[in-house]
Amino acid sequence: MGWFHAHGSSSRPAVSILAKADGRPAGAGVLLPRRHLLTCAHVVNSALGKDMLAPDHPGPIAVSVRLHAPEHTVEADAELAVWIPPRTDDGGLGAFEWNGDLAVLRLTGALPPAVEPPRWHPMAERQLVRAWHGSGEPGVFADAEVSECDGRFGYFDGAERTLDIEPAYSGGPLWSNEESAVVGLVTAKLRVRGTLRRAWGIPWQRVTRELDDAGAGHLLPRQPAEDIRDHPAYGELVALLDGPLALSEGWTRCCRTVARQCGLGHRADGLPSADEFAHLLLTRARALPALVEAVRGTAGPVADDILAIGRRHGLPKLLSPGEHERLLVQLRALPATAAAGVPGAVRAALPLAALPTALLTGEDGGHGCDGGVGGHGRHDVNGGQRDERFEALIAHLEGLHGDSSPADDGAMTVPGLLRAVEFVAAGCCPADQGAALRRWNAAVARRLGVHDAALMDRRHDAGQWARSASRGAAPRVVAKLDPCGPASGGGTTTTATAAREEPERYRLRLWCDDGDGLRQVSDDSERPRGAEEVAQEIFAAVGSLRRPDPSGPRPVIELIVDRDALEVPVDRWKAAGPGAVLPIRLGTPYPLVVNCPELRELNGGTMLDQWRERWTRLDAEEPLHIDDATAPDPEAVCGLVMERLTARVTIDVAPHRRTGVVQMCLAAGVPVVLWDRSGEPESPAVRHAAGMSARELPEAVRIYRTKTMQRPEEYTGRPVLAWADAGRALPRLDLADPTE
Repeated sequence: MGWFHAHGSSSRPAVSILAKADGRPAGAGVLLPRRHLLTCAHVVNSALGKDMLAPDHPGPIAVSVRLHAPEHTVEADAELAVWIPPRTDDGGLGAFEWNGDLAVLRLTGALPPAVEPPRWHPMAERQLVRAWHGSGEPGVFADAEVSECDGRFGYFDGAERTLDIEPAYSGGPLWSNEESAVVGLVTAKLRVRGTLRRAWGIPWQRVTRELDDAGAGHLLPRQPAEDIRDHPAYGELVALLDGPLALSEGWTRCCRTVARQCGLGHRADGLPSADEFAHLLLTRARALPALVEAVRGTAGPVADDILAIGRRHGLPKLLSPGEHERLLVQLRALPATAAAGVPGAVRAALPLAALPTALLTGEDGGHGCDGGVGGHGRHDVNGGQRDERFEALIAHLEGLHGDSSPADDGAMTVPGLLRAVEFVAAGCCPADQGAALRRWNAAVARRLGVHDAALMDRRHDAGQWARSASRGAAPRVVAKLDPCGPASGGGTTTTATAAREEPERYRLRLWCDDGDGLRQVSDDSERPRGAEEVAQEIFAAVGSLRRPDPSGPRPVIELIVDRDALEVPVDRWKAAGPGAVLPIRLGTPYPLVVNCPELRELNGGTMLDQWRERWTRLDAEEPLHIDDATAPDPEAVCGLVMERLTARVTIDVAPHRRTGVVQMCLAAGVPVVLWDRSGEPESPAVRHAAGMSARELPEAVRIYRTKTMQRPEEYTGRPVLAWADAGRALPRLDLADPTE
């Protein structure tokens, strides 16, 4: 046995397979990388209530499993991924043997903290092994010695004064304390006369062959102990660990600290050899950061050398186990409203990074905001979707390179994860939680050798972004526009055709919102106005806005319209009157958007909750594009819009379909919808906005409208942007005359 070794609790089976009928353990399993686990096929059959050696594929099933962590137990579902049925008709088998009998399951949720897949090692005769009951109880185990192993089958005989192996042991690990590794799976007990307690299992050698033959070899750990010396970093680490570091004071403390952080035990005397320590650093995901953390205070240059080896050879984990757990604890403690802002903060921190949507929102579109995986006792992984996303997001950000900030003295640049944490702390958290995250960030930066000035630059960037975001949405003028017929009226128009040729007239009500809430600024709202007068009054209201920060965003004009006025070309209206010297169109100097509460409130307002939930996902969800190919009929449009809680839709369909598609999206509660009323196929206006973030769209559409004035032959689109911010109040739209 080496200096490092697994604790007894770490060598237990981490997984119990539960029977569907009564929830009792049908057997055990062994964790594999990437949320997979290995068990016997007959254990799955038993859990489903089938004949144990039934060879037929059970189909797309899931079984309940119990994951055993050192401090708590978690229940989850695991889906069948690989089926290698028991084969009793292969040649050369004895009366009690069979081949195959393996199954790989994939967990639908994240692993609990401190649970990692074990190492594997080939089975050999004379190995002392331990097997645990499928319940995972620490005291229910049987000790045995491997009496025979030919690479296909391994036989082991129970020791005196030890428990007998029973059916619920099947699928569980055969643990060798000497190798600190799993050497095979428990499979069956031999029912023979006499006092000998004999059972057999599937050695690691056959596990690898069976899964390779089934095309699933990639699911197995791919650095067995005997091959680790071929790793390109192995020699460098051995040379470093054989040097002055191992002779320095406090080295014993460092070794014990790494063992504790990695969940390992260690011998009471002596020290690990350089070879054993290098092996640990290359096979235990967070051991290298743990060692850097342990030596940083007393041997800073050595810590830098270890980090350099890790970066050179692409060892992916940035955080030590303790740092990782502390960050998870802090993120899990965020209030739901703060947690909802994390995706936007991460995107703002890393605008050029590829951030898969599933990491931020989850693939099922569920809420997942109140569950948690933390603390003691039993809880359900499937209820902790937010926590699972935090774990996946951290894992993804750990692999990103540092930023481009200068590091003239050779210090490490700020990694993407630390930059993201600064933005989360500045823009999402209550003051005390933000301060705690910044302290965590500073400690990790020191451990990584990041210069204080570089981290302060990132903190300054985060503060600027947070201040900009805290200024809230731009000042706005809200205009309620009601068509009220042509200008002539009163019987002076002699034909319907003539009436249609008269310019439309509108009733107008205006409110200003400087950030202190809405205040009505219009009077005489029942008087009909023409388009030019409407534009003039809206411009006057914009001019009356109080703007304490002139460098802030431009005021926004928000038009409240009914469903029949969504495409009225208000953005092209020009102001009239003595002050209208420049031919400025209403949609040119300020962003102009439309809002149609009427459509959201159809069906008794059943989509209002969807609208609010979609708005919270504006920065995280990928936009949806609808065209005639992707959605040829209303049912297809409805399916696309309702499949996810999409917050942003662009529409480019044939003109005769456009109104219906737009209204379906708005009625479904989609808060941001962009389309082109010009009717051109492959809309140039929609293409122009395709690469913009959602919050850039109002300004991007405004810029496009200015270009239609400069180069109308090139910028031919007529974009319309519907924008419904669920966080900003709308005025009460009661009728001015209660008798109407």
